Formats: sequence, C-alpha cells, structure tokens
Amino acid sequence: MLDEVIDISLQTKPMLRSFERPDALADEALVDAVLAGDEHAFAVIFDRHKRHVTRVVGRFFTDRSEIEEIVQQSFTKAYFSLKAFRGGAEHSMAAWLTRISVNVCYDEFRRRQRRGESLFTEMSDDENGFLESLVDGREVSAESSVTHAALVDKVLSGLDPRDRIAMTMVYSEDYSLSETAAAIGISTSNLKSRLFRCRNQLKSRFGYLFD
Repeated sequence: MLDEVIDISLQTKPMLRSFERPDALADEALVDAVLAGDEHAFAVIFDRHKRHVTRVVGRFFTDRSEIEEIVQQSFTKAYFSLKAFRGGAEHSMAAWLTRISVNVCYDEFRRRQRRGESLFTEMSDDENGFLESLVDGREVSAESSVTHAALVDKVLSGLDPRDRIAMTMVYSEDYSLSETAAAIGISTSNLKSRLFRCRNQLKSRFGYLFD
C-alpha cells in the first residue's frame, strides 16, 4: 500500500541537455542540476527515492493520508535544503532523506504530544508479552510490531518524541544503533543512554503488568 501513497503532481520543465538521461545521473549531479534551475531534476530525485521515504514515514504512521502529507513535507523540506546536501559514500541521498523525514516525523509527534494516562484496562497475554519485550530491550518481531501497532502508539505516546522515534527504529525496525543515531542526529553513546532511560521509564510506568 505504501508504494501507492504518493500522488504528487510536479509541474516541471526539463532543462538538462538532450544527451543526458536524468534517470542515469548520480544524485549529486541531479542536485547540481536542481540548484542550477532545473526542477525536472528534482522530479527524478523524487521518483527515485519516494518509496524509501514512504517506507521510513510508514514506520511511524499508519494512516494513508498522514503518510502522504508527511512524505510531501519531507520532500518539500529536502528541496529547500538541497544546498546542504554533501553527497559521497557516507552521506548518500537515501541517508540524507532518511534524516529529513525522521525530523519531519519528530516535528509531527511534538505537535501531537499528549499525556498517556490510564491507557490500559485489560491486555491480552500477547500484548503483555509485546510490552515486556520493549521494557526489556529485546528485539520486537515485524509480525508483532504490525499486530500491536495501536498498542505501540499508546505505549510510546508518553515518551519524548525523539525517544519515541529512537525506540521505534531500534526495537521495532531493522535499524542499527549507528544508523538510528545518524538519522536522529545524536551520538551513538547518547542514543544508548536514551534507550536505557526509556526502558526504565516504561518499566516504571508499566512494570506492574508483569508482576
């Protein structure tokens, strides 16, 4: 479904020389073309990376319209930030767009932040097991995270938005500590400290469920 979310109409006018195939150019060359005034080159960047950005956003939001809106915001922010793109093996377009889209998700969580009081009255054994996995810092299976998406939202909604993103990326998705730290814009040691504090916060808040 996520691949069908994007429906953005870009009104563009090609400016690349006729012998250059835009889809064959490196991302760095496309960025240079956009900065030189060729908006068609950005349409190529969008088409090349839209599925990746949609998958990133889809890890934090499930509603189709929300995903579409945040993906559009992410590419809009990327367009106006192209001068900051450095490229190279360690700073690929995909990694750069991941960081931008994660930051847009973070901003959205900040706007929606709320206190999660009295979230649970009854929980199934599966839900208890899922929450216990988060508290203990164990990896959460993809099947489990999908099954309990609503529970994840409730449990993590009380966390700081940046902590919420960190917990989701590390324990519910296939992101390493270094990848998560880079996407959030913090050091790996800072990330480890955050995760430890988050697990203790969840344990303090929901530990009674496992007694």
